[in-house]
Parts: sequence; C-alpha cells; structure tokens
Amino acid sequence: MIPTRKLPRKLYKYRSFCVNSLRLLSKGEIYYANPRSFNDPLDCDPTVQVDTDRAPIERLCFRMLAVRHGKEKALKKMGDHRYMTTEDGDYKTDPEVEKYYKRRLGSEIKQLVDAEMDSRGVLSLAERWDCPLMWSHYADEHRGFCIEYDMNDNVCSHIKQVDYRRPRSIKITELMRWKLHKSAEAEQNVLDTYFFAKSSQWRYEKEWRDIHPSNGVKPAPFRISAVYFGLRCDDAVRTSIVKLFANFNLPIAFYDLYPLEDSFRLKRRLVDTDEIEACGVETSALLDFKNVVLDESEDA
Repeated sequence: MIPTRKLPRKLYKYRSFCVNSLRLLSKGEIYYANPRSFNDPLDCDPTVQVDTDRAPIERLCFRMLAVRHGKEKALKKMGDHRYMTTEDGDYKTDPEVEKYYKRRLGSEIKQLVDAEMDSRGVLSLAERWDCPLMWSHYADEHRGFCIEYDMNDNVCSHIKQVDYRRPRSIKITELMRWKLHKSAEAEQNVLDTYFFAKSSQWRYEKEWRDIHPSNGVKPAPFRISAVYFGLRCDDAVRTSIVKLFANFNLPIAFYDLYPLEDSFRLKRRLVDTDEIEACGVETSALLDFKNVVLDESEDA
C-alpha cells in the first residue's frame, strides 16, 4: 500500500507558454494524460509476475478475455495459446514447456490489463514550485510558468502521492483476487502499482497524481491561487497573463523568481500587478516618433 500522507494545501503544474497552457488559465480546464504519452516508458507500464500454478492462470486469462472479447473469442485465444506450446512438448508433463505456457498466458493478461487502463487519464502535479529540474524539464527551461492550485477546496476523484519505493510488478494472484473474487483491496493494490509506482530516480519531482476514468481535457477540480514566472519568462508573457485576470476579482497572486546569490535556491517576490494593469498595450515606437526620426534623417 502507498503510505498515506496528508494532501498538501498547494500543488503545482509547470508549463511552457502555449495555447493549451492559456486554456488552463482562462477556461478552467485541466488535462488528464493518456499513460502511454509519458516521457518515461516504464511509467504506468508494470510487469505481470506469474506467481501461481497453471490452472488458476488459465481461469484468470479466460475470464478477462471473455469480458473483453466474448466467450467464443476467449475460447479460441486460449486454444491458440495451448497449441503454440505443443511445438516444444507437452505442457502437462514437461515443466519447461509449462513455464513457457504460463509466460504466454501472463503476457496475454498483461495486454488485457493495459487495454483496460489505457482509457484512464492521469493528472500529474508537483509538491514544490522551486524545483530547478522541474523548471528546466517542464517549463521550457524557465521561459514558461508554474500554476499553483489550491487543494483546500478540491473535488479530485483519486489523488495521492507517487510511491518511489513500490515494486513495478503486479502479481497474478493479486489480479485473481480482484477479477475472480471481487476484492476491493486487491483492485486498489493493482491500481496503485499501475498508476502510482515510479522509479526512485524521479523522486525529486515529489509528484502527486489524480486518476480519472477517461483521459483528455476536463473541468479543473480545484482553483488557481497563484502563477510563478520563470527566470527567462518574456515580459510579454508575464504582462499578458496578469492582464488576463485584471478585470476579475480573483484572489490570485503573481510571483517572479530570483536566485539567491550564495546558492542555487530559487526565491519568489510579488509582481507589481498595479503597474502592469495601469500600462496599456504598447504601440510601435517607430510610428509614435516618426516625426522625430524623419527630422533626424533630414538633418543627416
């Protein structure tokens, strides 16, 4: 089981500046990603550990095939698996052939589990706004921004922290408890391994995830409470985002980042929003001062 820990009051989403990022700010949207789109191919791709005898594996495989494809196709696929093992001997009498047969069934079960999970969506959030690696990897090398979400008033369905110590494999016996014996505990164990187990090398992300029954754009289940602008964020981006919220009386803070002189730590300071809101859209300096420019040209 993933160790329970209190949900932080704030969680964060690092973003580059693009149309989809603007939609997160202006449309009250959030994106639940397909697990196959993650940059780590081992993420949400657990192995299936064959840890029981042949007969129970056959029963599990047939049940899962029947649910997905119907009984007739399930029987055919089970027959195909048995037939493919006959080239190497009799799985009933040869232990090595039986191992091969069980591996084939395990591979089939893995594909069925993946097919069931692929429709779900994963929302990834970070516990910190000041992680240099996150700014570099997910916010366009500090050219983007980081959105702070208030988790005190959230309606997330299944949110919890990522477990960087959890094994990557799902046991056949655990799948049997879920699929054959309807164990809610076993189902949760499988889902935790599938969606919340991650390599310890990613620990710096301090990631939290919410799982949705489907992937794609959804209404945000929490409110924006702040926006942090990266060290290389263009002033036009900062101005546009501040002005986006200028006419709405929303309790949103805006921060610029700055590095400490004696370390690599990042600190924040409030943006002077009054100054930005007071400024209009800039016009062309060349056109504004065209008479001056023309006069200088004539003098030359």
